[in-house]
Amino acid sequence: MTRKNKAIDPTIIGQANEEPKPSLQEAFMEVRRQTEQICANLEIEDMVLQPATYVSPPKWHLAHTSWFFDCFVLAPLQLAQTSKSPQYHFLFNSYYKSQGAHWQQSSRGQLSRPTVKEIMLYRQQITEAIVELFESNALSEQQLEIIATGIQHEQQHQELLLMDIKFILGNQPWPAAYEESAEGEDILLPARALGWLEWTENISLFGARLDAFSYDNERPRHRRWISGFQLADRLINNGEYMDFMTDGGYRRPELWLSDGWDWVQQNQMTHPLYWRKQNHHWEEYHLHGLEPLNPHLPVSHISFYEADAYARWMGARLPTEFELESYSSRNRELFESEKAFWDPEQSVYPSPDRACDEFDTGLLWQWTNSAYSPYPGY
Repeated sequence: MTRKNKAIDPTIIGQANEEPKPSLQEAFMEVRRQTEQICANLEIEDMVLQPATYVSPPKWHLAHTSWFFDCFVLAPLQLAQTSKSPQYHFLFNSYYKSQGAHWQQSSRGQLSRPTVKEIMLYRQQITEAIVELFESNALSEQQLEIIATGIQHEQQHQELLLMDIKFILGNQPWPAAYEESAEGEDILLPARALGWLEWTENISLFGARLDAFSYDNERPRHRRWISGFQLADRLINNGEYMDFMTDGGYRRPELWLSDGWDWVQQNQMTHPLYWRKQNHHWEEYHLHGLEPLNPHLPVSHISFYEADAYARWMGARLPTEFELESYSSRNRELFESEKAFWDPEQSVYPSPDRACDEFDTGLLWQWTNSAYSPYPGY
């Protein structure tokens, strides 16, 4: 959250650190392995569920991420595995209209065939075919670029997988744990008082660097004027969000955007997605199971509407995309950490809300009040 701040002389913000990267073949093998590892703890029954129209069954993600390489790398070389099973092209195309008709997203849970076993075989065939192309040095520069895009695409689906797995397991009458927690006892430490970090007006750099992979909507790199503001120095925690609820936050239309209030009314919202009240006590579902609500953990799985209403309730606002990125540029190592996504050796839940430096993201995605719109010159 942000508050307006005084102006000082502008500076240029936004330098990046360089780190060695694995080869493209190594990155491909790693992303394929990690996707399957994410699903390793699931039962067959978990792999086929679609409890909401916006959730995809895990087996569909496994197939679709393989279809991408099949369609855009192997097919132009007359090596498409879908030629053996033509229905795969229809079932596992998500929304690439140029590739023809596709199955509806809302009906993916109706597909009992192909089976999980058949999809895993399909994945193996795709992986082996791509590796063979790497080892034969038969890939053009354009094909290598498509593979790099496919790796990024699969990483996006890894995030979607974890989101969908949590929804699938967490919306059972008796929610199941995805895996045991690897967290230490320090998550029980009480939060320090919320502070505000000064950020002076400046000219900041935005957009992807040319020496790294990026999508076209992350370009071009450009400068933008940022007015001074104050940024909360840690994430809001469950206890603070409970204060918002206790103060009637979900019953006060003046705190909500108009369409946000409609959303509250239509969905009868009274608390965050994974909170449950049992015998007058609040519990929260994590990937490691249902547990008593920990007031010191950062509040998570709230919508944009809820985040916006909370900020308004406490007399602040959500930061813009550019304010948050401008400030995070001085903490880029933290924001770009590999463990900011998912590491089986680390916790499956975000860090507590204590500060690890002067600003702690808690390793959670954060809402901003910016619309999704193109950069100047796009």
